[in-house]
Amino acid sequence: MAIRRAGFALLLTLGLCTAAQTSEPTLGQAELERRAEAAARYLVATETAEGRFFYEFDFLRSHFTPDDNIVRQAGAGFVLNQFYFLSGKPGFAEPSARSIAYYEAQSIAVGAGLLLSEDETLAGGRAGAAALALLAELFHSRAIGSDFRPDLRQAWLRGLAAQQLPDGGIAQVPGEATADSYATGETWLALAHYIDLAPDAAEVAAMLERLEAGVMAKYLAVPDRMFAHWGMMAAAQRLATTGEDRYRDFLERFAANYVEALMPSTDSGSNTCAALEGVIAAAAALERHGVPDLAATLRGRIDTDLPHNLGLQLTGDSTRLEFGPGQYYEDPKLKNLTGAFRNGAYVLRSRVDSTQHCLSALLLYRQLIEGAAGWKM
Repeated sequence: MAIRRAGFALLLTLGLCTAAQTSEPTLGQAELERRAEAAARYLVATETAEGRFFYEFDFLRSHFTPDDNIVRQAGAGFVLNQFYFLSGKPGFAEPSARSIAYYEAQSIAVGAGLLLSEDETLAGGRAGAAALALLAELFHSRAIGSDFRPDLRQAWLRGLAAQQLPDGGIAQVPGEATADSYATGETWLALAHYIDLAPDAAEVAAMLERLEAGVMAKYLAVPDRMFAHWGMMAAAQRLATTGEDRYRDFLERFAANYVEALMPSTDSGSNTCAALEGVIAAAAALERHGVPDLAATLRGRIDTDLPHNLGLQLTGDSTRLEFGPGQYYEDPKLKNLTGAFRNGAYVLRSRVDSTQHCLSALLLYRQLIEGAAGWKM
């Protein structure tokens, strides 16, 4: 299967190139790129020789915990490969490829394909992890301009097909008969990028048709926070690829309700980068496709919440961390965590998905504010 080279073209397919400026950006280009690269370098620094990422650093214990989650592992590799593609920095080629090799090693047979597994058992299989691993491979192929591991791409796709239910949703674990909101949203995003890269992939088109026929109506009727950010990113990608009004209409209705009723608040100090991913993608798509008023509302929420999340990133070589009025944590190891994002302002932990989602939000925000300028580092 041929891979379409897509440097600036990807920005067009994401629907972000012609987004109008409605306000001054929270961060300038240079600062955005510095922070994004710091986050990406942190992921690389915490990647093992086998391609697994250290999962969570506990500040009070001053070490990484033994916990793990295969879906979050795959999410980290997806965003690292996306950063490699968008930045073009050759130093990220090997680490991003290594993550994909780890996902291959963690894959088990399901149906005619593969799913990633927590413990290499069927019960540990996770569709969401396969979807995110698939995204990692797609972005790596885009980065190198040719097929990287088309065998794995096909195997993970068929593993996801084995998890698709009659209503179009995706069951997370083999044998389950109920769709999982996370797995469904993650799979929709993976299929949206797959069909953009390979528009003649009939198997992908059939899965998308089944998924979208039921899922879009379902989550408009009963919005779901677990689906939200993945679903908005997926719908934005589908709108960019097809130009079909139904994706714009979905984003308009879903995003308006999400920011009004469902989007988590930063008042508790929580890391809300996952929520921002979807809102940023929706804002860019709606600006480009003629819904400026709602796009401006979304921009307002982005400009409010992004600075809070940026405050959770460990920067510089400081060994002291403020985590509440008159409270601080001091540790020489903090210098080794530069670029990581904490789980929250009052939480002395940094988990891999906190950094993953914030790096993703920065990549989307960078494209939103710079548009056709591309990613120049």
